[in-house]
Amino acid sequence: MMFPAKGREELTGRSRRVNRGVGHAAACRCRRRGASCAAVTVLALSRHLSFHARGDAAFVWHGLTGDVAEMSRDVLGLLLSFHPPRDEATAAQLELSPAQAEEFVGILRARRFLVQTGSQRRLDEMAPLLAGFPRIPRAAVFERGDRVTLYTRAGVAIELDPLTSRLFLRCDGERSLGQVLGDSGPQALGALLRLARADVAALKILAKPVSQGGVQLNPAAESTMPYPEIPDVRLYAAGGPAPQQKVAEEATFASLFQDPHPSLDGQTYAQALASELRRRGAFAGSPPFQVLSLGLALELPDARVETNIARVQEPESYHAVVASEIGAQLGFSERKNSGLLRLVSDAASALAPGGVLIVADYGDPKADATPQSVGFGDLHRQAEQSGLGARVVPLAEVVNLDVNVQALSTTRASLPALQALFAAHGLSLPRRAWLRSEVEKLAEGKLDLSTVHGLQWAPLSERALGLSPRQFWALVATKPGRTLH
Repeated sequence: MMFPAKGREELTGRSRRVNRGVGHAAACRCRRRGASCAAVTVLALSRHLSFHARGDAAFVWHGLTGDVAEMSRDVLGLLLSFHPPRDEATAAQLELSPAQAEEFVGILRARRFLVQTGSQRRLDEMAPLLAGFPRIPRAAVFERGDRVTLYTRAGVAIELDPLTSRLFLRCDGERSLGQVLGDSGPQALGALLRLARADVAALKILAKPVSQGGVQLNPAAESTMPYPEIPDVRLYAAGGPAPQQKVAEEATFASLFQDPHPSLDGQTYAQALASELRRRGAFAGSPPFQVLSLGLALELPDARVETNIARVQEPESYHAVVASEIGAQLGFSERKNSGLLRLVSDAASALAPGGVLIVADYGDPKADATPQSVGFGDLHRQAEQSGLGARVVPLAEVVNLDVNVQALSTTRASLPALQALFAAHGLSLPRRAWLRSEVEKLAEGKLDLSTVHGLQWAPLSERALGLSPRQFWALVATKPGRTLH
């Protein structure tokens, strides 16, 4: 099977067929009568690779450089074909043209996934790295003290010895690896480069200094790639199943604000959404009110809240209908969020006159729908065709979220490492939208945050634990009241 586009684009910078019209270079480029053939180039698979996958996307991690490349299965098969070592001129696979194989092999060599070998002696892959520039990625989590203690994505603490700690802290992306080592000797190199492996992901070797664009030139300079390792990589490359990722509850916008939050004026997300329903007149008249809430436990003491989606078929029964981040569960067909579109149509019938519909989800008001992203333009058109007065607005505006404050923007993959670091000081850091001021107050007198690497801050509008609030939108629609002419 062939899955070319993403993996090939990651390696080459473009997804179209490569080297179109270019012939494959022969192993012997100057064969003449009576002349000996030129020496062939024998390439081998690096001994320091680990293989990971997310579905049909393979990720190869270099355990000495920290480089990681996403590739399709056919390119992965090409890479694996060099174990045992062989002549690069015979590298073409059935799935790849000779021209494609030639270009991919060149890129895999440049990124050290393939190494040149000619003799029987063990190839030294570390020595060539001395000219590279080691740098600590921003997402690496560690605490500085007498020694450095690293924390992995699995929440495991790794205490470095004093020498490795000193060398590690010198890895600023401007000094070469040789300069970092200084007179420490080659025996110190192995322990330092161990930190570049996928399970630690705390070091990257750049081709150029940071000041000369080293980070921009390396697409994996900040990558932590939290995908499971492939148990049988050859079986996977031949079309076998991807490894099962550890099942974890997906973070939702609502889950980050499930407790009272300063940015919601002390309310929970559910309370803020209920306040918006009241503001829009959903609960005019006398209680009890009928509400259908899907995907969210609404807190409405003066209402009867129904959670069965089948009840949306009951005409003019509800003062409010809420659907919170359930678009991906309701189905996708014909390039539309078909389940949500049916829900909007049914809700238009189920709402009483003056009732309010709110559909909140990850998506975009202009982009096309995908199985994971809601096309809010489609929902808006469906609502108007169903007789509702509708608008699409940022979800932050609906719940009156203050998005200008500084928040913890650390990725979900790095959160377990931070949680382990805080736990070592007797502090709990549960998954939520943490504001910088909250983290500083939590750590006060117990943890010196100036010694912690991996705490990343950004305006709440940009990112909170891997989610970007600006990518969440809401369809807000109202059913017209009855009029008498």
